Amino acid sequence: MGHDGNTVTTERGLRLSSYALLEGEVPVLHPPRLSERAREMREYLALGSGALSEILAVAPPQLTALLVADEDWDYAPRETMRPYPPGLPYFTRSANPPALVLPETLSMVFQPRTAATLPLTVWHELGHAFLLRREVVRTPAWFGEFLPQVAATAVARRAGPLEEHLARLDAAPGFTVRSFGGRAGAGEQMAFQNLLLLHGAAALSEFGEGFVRRVFRALWEEDDIVDEERAEVLLSVSLGPNGREWLSSRPEF
Repeated sequence: MGHDGNTVTTERGLRLSSYALLEGEVPVLHPPRLSERAREMREYLALGSGALSEILAVAPPQLTALLVADEDWDYAPRETMRPYPPGLPYFTRSANPPALVLPETLSMVFQPRTAATLPLTVWHELGHAFLLRREVVRTPAWFGEFLPQVAATAVARRAGPLEEHLARLDAAPGFTVRSFGGRAGAGEQMAFQNLLLLHGAAALSEFGEGFVRRVFRALWEEDDIVDEERAEVLLSVSLGPNGREWLSSRPEF
């Protein structure tokens, strides 16, 4: 995806010609009627990009954010032929530069709805962008999603209290982060992400932000597929002393 004036062209050749560009640390392309929401997104992106750059000790990746009107969702850049479900933010490298695709209306699958819900979704996708600034090997689903989720949690902790949001999460959805799998509906997927959020918040409280940098760098250094056992080793070593014992004590793990 490139931009020239007020025109956006995706690699699929689809043009969102009426979109405007809001300059910023992460530029935001948006329909003119969503200029206020675009400014809100720019603030979240600037906060998240600065915090993650500091936490991970890396320069921010080059990105553009695309705030997509509901009626334009099918035209957003993506890797797949089919559009992603409406209202679900995502990160895509099918655009140039890579893009965070943010919906006008966040799907109601994102629960609970608190002041932290929207920024957490933005910072989660930003976490994917930071993680994929380098090539990474295949990992178990829980590990691959834990990294951007704990990154988002670390940013949220810096931005303000998370207690209200965390208190409204289901800590016992009937599975652990490692046992979750198979065919799951949107509600179960959200419960899985919320469990990862709880796990990340607990780890940050116990070990501090330093382990986030260590676990990102540990995955960047892997050159072979990471299986379940290796993922647990990478995480426990990144946590530090007593990391394995702490993981074993956590009901969500």
